[in-house]
Amino acid sequence: MANKMKKILVENKKHQRLYLPIIFLLFLFIDMGVVLMTALNSNFQNTINQPGSYPWLQLINSYLMAKVIFTPTLLAVVISRVVDIENIGDMWKTLKTSGWSMEEIFNIKFLVIFFKYIIFQILEGVLLVFIGRKIGITIPIPLGRLIMTLLSIIAISFAIMAIHYFLSMRYENQLIGLALGVCGSLSGIIGTFLPLSISRFIPYSYYAHLISTEFIQVGKEQWALKLVPLRLYPLLVSILLGSFVFFLSRRKLKRLDF
Repeated sequence: MANKMKKILVENKKHQRLYLPIIFLLFLFIDMGVVLMTALNSNFQNTINQPGSYPWLQLINSYLMAKVIFTPTLLAVVISRVVDIENIGDMWKTLKTSGWSMEEIFNIKFLVIFFKYIIFQILEGVLLVFIGRKIGITIPIPLGRLIMTLLSIIAISFAIMAIHYFLSMRYENQLIGLALGVCGSLSGIIGTFLPLSISRFIPYSYYAHLISTEFIQVGKEQWALKLVPLRLYPLLVSILLGSFVFFLSRRKLKRLDF
């Protein structure tokens, strides 16, 4: 256990040269900027605490759309940087000759960056609540739905990270993973406009599947928000997909000679 903790600390120390906190902060400001655009919108402000306006869910919905657009690129960038640091100077052979097994390299590198992503995700959730209170939302926070949404986001990101992690470790050219991240963002955006029966096969669009409200027409020119039951399949499918890709990747990469 002590040896594993030492290796985790070694991996974490490598990240000091990657400027990961700056990258996470950049995307945090972008995500929160999208939330603020909704929060400061005049239509939102005029109905902020009216019954049936679901102000908290409207903020969460705008946040989820930001996740669809930007998170795949964020994950591709951080994963590629974490893996590419070993390509410099052929550090893979150095790790293996220092007593690291391929399973340890695979597990520890992923564990460290995924833990940092979880911290980033929790911080964004806290800031979302902070913004909501600061702009004047006084109704109670739908805590259960918020927690389930954040857990689902983490699960979806886990699946996407597992895919990019395999690609980054399998191919030295990190542009492959980065290109997939950009394509993932585009496919996620397109998936939000497709029927659920189709977009369920696009994991990059799963963030949008967590959106909790939809507009329904109640009159000739009148629309109202309708509460949508929280969908659980993005959480469950992402856990299964991420676990499958992770363990299959570890098995396949064990056979490679870095």
